[in-house]
Amino acid sequence: METDEIYVALLELFSLLALAQGGRLLLRKYFIPALVAEIIVGIVFSPYALGGVINSILQVNLFSINNYVVLFANFSVILLIFAAGLSHGFKNLRSSGFLGFLAATLGAVIPTYLVFVVFSLVYDTQVALLMGAASAATSLAATVSIVDEYKLYRENFSRLLISAAAIDDVVALIILSTVVELITLGSLPLVQTTLRVLELSLAWIVIFFVAVFLIPKILTVVRDEIVDNISLVILFVLVLIMLVVGFSPVIAAFIAGVAIAESVKSKRVNGFTETLISIFGPLFFVYVGMETPFYIFFNLNDLLLGLLLSFLAIVGKIFGILPVAYFYTKNLKQSIITAVGMIPRGEIGLVVATVGLSGNVLDVSQYSQIVIMALITTFLGSYIFSTLIRKWIIVKSG
Repeated sequence: METDEIYVALLELFSLLALAQGGRLLLRKYFIPALVAEIIVGIVFSPYALGGVINSILQVNLFSINNYVVLFANFSVILLIFAAGLSHGFKNLRSSGFLGFLAATLGAVIPTYLVFVVFSLVYDTQVALLMGAASAATSLAATVSIVDEYKLYRENFSRLLISAAAIDDVVALIILSTVVELITLGSLPLVQTTLRVLELSLAWIVIFFVAVFLIPKILTVVRDEIVDNISLVILFVLVLIMLVVGFSPVIAAFIAGVAIAESVKSKRVNGFTETLISIFGPLFFVYVGMETPFYIFFNLNDLLLGLLLSFLAIVGKIFGILPVAYFYTKNLKQSIITAVGMIPRGEIGLVVATVGLSGNVLDVSQYSQIVIMALITTFLGSYIFSTLIRKWIIVKSG
């Protein structure tokens, strides 16, 4: 029985990968970003839509959101973020310096505050706080996916974009952690809140610099034939450490990539990672689509509030990023591209929604509104980002 379950799970994974690649090829001629095609495939073949119909016809639970799909989806996003850190490196991160940190902070805090103020008029304080937290973080996976698709790592704006998106995740998770404690304890004194923020920030900084210092030295003495294996060991150990500390594995993956990029063996690891991404890369965005029941778009109240949440999240992010990006690039077009590239919320927004739902802070209706926001910002942000890159960057370089 267990063997049959594994076979069906493998069949589902291979089917989803094949459909995702097919969707990417089909929509490519319309200049639809790959991740958008993958989300569409997930929505269409979810158990709530065509996937459920196929399950009924075959009398087999082929398209389901099971533990195997979730596992490989999480592995997919870790690989994507690891590759981003690997391609970027510490030198590029350092080049954005304080401005990258400022862009990330403003880009997370402004939409959080904006959403909280507006939704406090609609819901109670706890719900409004979680709505704000859901709007904070950029989807690093979505941003990296498009940067990687067009091979833009050498572009000036991409340095600020990726470093800000990475730090943005840290800021957003600190916001989420603080919000959860505020909800759990009812209220949190200012001193205790400040200490919690400093504690999380210090933990991230210490792990980051220790990793950047030690990991290149370790890889220097490793034989070439086992460097890929050692890189994966380093990645998974860092993920474990960050989970114990209370951070997202996404941050651990980025730190591991940045640290390994400083090693003389980075090119070999990069080739190995690209191979893994070409196989497993699409699964995360397919999973995001599968988690989205299509019928949430047919409840007018939820749809309107989801659109309002999306609007506030987009405006807040652009107002937070655009001035800093212009100061960094001295180029209005590149600044606009950077701000638009930070719009997708994707996985972090969905994580916050799930935390709220499982903790009985959000009801299904409020959960749906955050899901709508995550999807709209990811679709819209990715499409506009991709379009501007083709019109303003690729045409110019071509």
